[in-house]
Amino acid sequence: MIKYTGIADTSERLIGLLQKELVPDVLKNESDIGLRSPEEHGDVSLGLFLYDIQECEELHQRGMLNTHVNRQMYPPVYLNLFYMITAYSAGDLKFRMAQEERILGGVVQIFHNNTLIPAGEGQENGGMDLHIQLLRISTEEKSRIWNFQGVPYKLSLFYKVSPVMIESGRERAVSRVTQTDITISPILDARKGR
Repeated sequence: MIKYTGIADTSERLIGLLQKELVPDVLKNESDIGLRSPEEHGDVSLGLFLYDIQECEELHQRGMLNTHVNRQMYPPVYLNLFYMITAYSAGDLKFRMAQEERILGGVVQIFHNNTLIPAGEGQENGGMDLHIQLLRISTEEKSRIWNFQGVPYKLSLFYKVSPVMIESGRERAVSRVTQTDITISPILDARKGR
């Protein structure tokens, strides 16, 4: 089956890692962490928002991939995923900011300790590990990304996760060499006239 779910799989793996590490010490329930736009964060305490997808320029696979004796698949595309991670506390206004900072600190610690997420046994992501990188971007760039009408900016973390593989799904039939014909002819020696 052709794998086109790499983007969704990556988001689920990040959420799973955060749930495993943050619950129950920092957050009460696994359902407190989810994929959410800051516009519609609902009742989550930690929202991951995929705000950009770009082709991974460092990784280009050239050439066809053999999938069967007489079938080849076109090469996959590799992507960089960019996430904005925002904490939301429903606590008393007096303690809300401190609680959100604790949540973000937990995220930084987890991703710092897990900058490499192994591919796993099921050959997830084409057998390639995922790399997590905290981005250094300006306040102006953060404000540009946070472009939600009527929603005031909240302190957020910005991460890049790569490479994420999406298989092509396009194949072509090929024929293999099954027989060769070699003919040997004598070489004429011009000096002897033969």
